[in-house]
Amino acid sequence: MQTNPLRDFFYYTKSDRRAIAVLGCIGVFCVGVLMVVHTLNHQGESGDKQVGEKMRLEKKLEKKEKTTGLPVESDVSMQATLSVFDPNTVDSLTLIRFGLKPWKVRNFLHYREAGKVFRSAEDMGNTYGWTSEDVETLLPYVRVGTQYQEKSSRLWEGKDGERKHDHTDENKSHGKYDEHQGESSPRYVSNKFQTLVQVDANTADTTTLRRIPGIGEHTSNAIVRYRSRLGGFHSVNQLMEIKMMSPELLKWFSVAPASPVSKIKINEASFQVLNAHPYISYHQTRALLQYIRLYGQVKDEKALLATDIFSQEEIDKLRPYLEY
Repeated sequence: MQTNPLRDFFYYTKSDRRAIAVLGCIGVFCVGVLMVVHTLNHQGESGDKQVGEKMRLEKKLEKKEKTTGLPVESDVSMQATLSVFDPNTVDSLTLIRFGLKPWKVRNFLHYREAGKVFRSAEDMGNTYGWTSEDVETLLPYVRVGTQYQEKSSRLWEGKDGERKHDHTDENKSHGKYDEHQGESSPRYVSNKFQTLVQVDANTADTTTLRRIPGIGEHTSNAIVRYRSRLGGFHSVNQLMEIKMMSPELLKWFSVAPASPVSKIKINEASFQVLNAHPYISYHQTRALLQYIRLYGQVKDEKALLATDIFSQEEIDKLRPYLEY
């Protein structure tokens, strides 16, 4: 005769049913504990595996450091430590530290192995798959060696004095370059400044800016755009607020002591005008306009500080650009 366990359960006494229920709960609890322990052991094994990978990487980097004699950062610190590099000699590990995708790094190395020489930092953007954001991320850290810079932006001057673009590398690759240069051969002239020149940061156009060694198309455009947003530079040090600028480039720039900058009439300016300025955030723009609507015009710098919208440091930066 077939029995029904569920029906039989109710034929037990009340105390028996309670005992069976307690044992069932204990069984479920034990199974849960075993599952948690198994999960923790699996995570521990994964962690041990990651630690092992890190140790192997550390040993590999240490071996490379001893071989090359150059300090090599570990995987733990590679995201925090970024160093300057020459695109003509940089290795894949250095590029990956900047967050570039491995396939983009491979394209870059293949492009270079095909014979490409990077005359400037902007030339890296010619790599297949690279975006302008990739180039701008790397620009502050790129230092092209002098042996490559000398051929950058070269022009050649013929017998008639006409200056034309140098296609030496292009002709070489197509077999059109004459290795035997006689007296009538073209004379090469660099388009970059050969001696230190003080360029006015407020009046120089992109063509003039690109003549500065170390500055290419992206950097020159960034300088002009930021100058327009500011309303003009009142100090050379403001150029360092452009992320692709480096301190070594400041020596090429000057700002006239009485150089005029565009002023913002703080009590009359629109939301668009205030928000467009690099030193005024979106939230500060909204708060300032609301304050003026509620309490009236801001009469001077002291009153502006009293609004608690700007700190003293922020007001010091804004001082040359504000009118009350």
